[in-house]
Amino acid sequence: MPIAKRTYTEEEKEFVRNIGFRIQYFRKKAGLTQFQLAELVDLSEATIGQLESRNVYGLSIVALYRIAKVLSVEPFQLLQFD
Repeated sequence: MPIAKRTYTEEEKEFVRNIGFRIQYFRKKAGLTQFQLAELVDLSEATIGQLESRNVYGLSIVALYRIAKVLSVEPFQLLQFD
């Protein structure tokens, strides 16, 4: 049985892009490279790059939590958009 291709609404895409922007913002504020962040949260550098490229990319809650902790922010701050 073929796997159904996921489709996202524009609102969902914007939500994910905003998370990527916030991760990039806090990573740079912390003075970390994508490679350093990836090593610290046990993800690949390619994954961090995908997140920050603002492509629609699935992210687990645990990964989001790890990223927030390494960046010394609360997880909600990665989800809070002005």
